[in-house]
Amino acid sequence: MAKKPDALLLLGRGGLGSAAKNELQALLQACQQADPDLAMQLAFVDRNQPALPEALDSLSAALAPADLALQTIVIQPTMVPDEPALRRWLHKVARRWLASQPGHARPRLVFAQPLLQWDGLVPALLNHLALATVQPDVVAEEGEEGWQTDPVAWSTVPAHQRHVLWCMGPRCVAKGAAALWPRLSQAVQASAPLKQQLQLLQTSCQYPCNQGPLMIVYPEGVWYGNLDEDSLVPVLKSHMEGSEACAAHRVHTLQVLPPCSESDQ
Repeated sequence: MAKKPDALLLLGRGGLGSAAKNELQALLQACQQADPDLAMQLAFVDRNQPALPEALDSLSAALAPADLALQTIVIQPTMVPDEPALRRWLHKVARRWLASQPGHARPRLVFAQPLLQWDGLVPALLNHLALATVQPDVVAEEGEEGWQTDPVAWSTVPAHQRHVLWCMGPRCVAKGAAALWPRLSQAVQASAPLKQQLQLLQTSCQYPCNQGPLMIVYPEGVWYGNLDEDSLVPVLKSHMEGSEACAAHRVHTLQVLPPCSESDQ
């Protein structure tokens, strides 16, 4: 017989801006208002934080430790459409997190159905469509001039010499990439030479996931991996100052570069 879970984890995909996190946060707040006794937490698959392992840490800390092994956490994916391969990997992440917990502190983790596979979706969608007919049409809601054109600045190429591609795919995010991004961005903004020469870009999965978190610097085509808070900025500055790739973090190189000096190790 079905029963109420002990905790809910809303799992979504991040975005380049704040909209994705804000919308999922609003959904979480609505759920909390509807059921204030249910422990709840957000998690993100990519491009944002917390990642699934950190969110599970937070939820388990909020539940009664003595009874944790008897409690159920339901993970509700909110991604549309569903990606079976991604979902299978997320199940692996959840199992690895469980394996890292003491035996007495392992809750039951359950993934709810993907939203598009939910049996109640069709009637809810049809009701939503009926409500939408009373909304203003796109002409009435526009309310601003200049809708025929886009800003001129969108045609201007930023001044930079290199692209720094930072992977924000699911596996790198699970290894801390989303938490490291602010550190990378702040370091570039705080350094005039870096700010003038670099264009920081977030990417989706770059595929050598076991080497993450990943950073690729072009046009040299140097891939750096296994980065953390201590190594991130020194590796980038070393590359910029002398085009030297530190061997401890170099994953792949398209061009032949000088070896790393002892001071860079």
